Amino acid sequence: MTTEQPKREDIVGVYQFKEQTISEIPIDKRGVKATITLKPDGTYQAQDIPNVFGAAAAENHKYISAKGTWKIETIGSVDTGLGHPKPNWGITLTSIDESLTNIGFTGSEAPYGLIVTFDDPDLGMVMLFKKIR
Repeated sequence: MTTEQPKREDIVGVYQFKEQTISEIPIDKRGVKATITLKPDGTYQAQDIPNVFGAAAAENHKYISAKGTWKIETIGSVDTGLGHPKPNWGITLTSIDESLTNIGFTGSEAPYGLIVTFDDPDLGMVMLFKKIR
């Protein structure tokens, strides 16, 4: 989780699927190459993200691809244990499957990664993306 707001220029780039702990179904070659591209003009393109989010539509739609806009926002908070929660920074995406509208950052400095948390964060069900350029 990233508790300090990253600079926009550190976020722009291409993120490739790294791993997921949401489903035991193996990810095929197409899914392993999934990317999320965040462009400087505030638009994004998501390509072939494995649909492991458990909806009934996942059987018929194995991959999620979309285009829309993105912005850096707080997507929650992190309890420091001292009674002073810190913001959890991430991105919000428009025009995409609900499970991918709020995506957190990983790391405390660039290059950041992306983390999609499914269901209760304490369950550890996540999908990770690594910045490749």
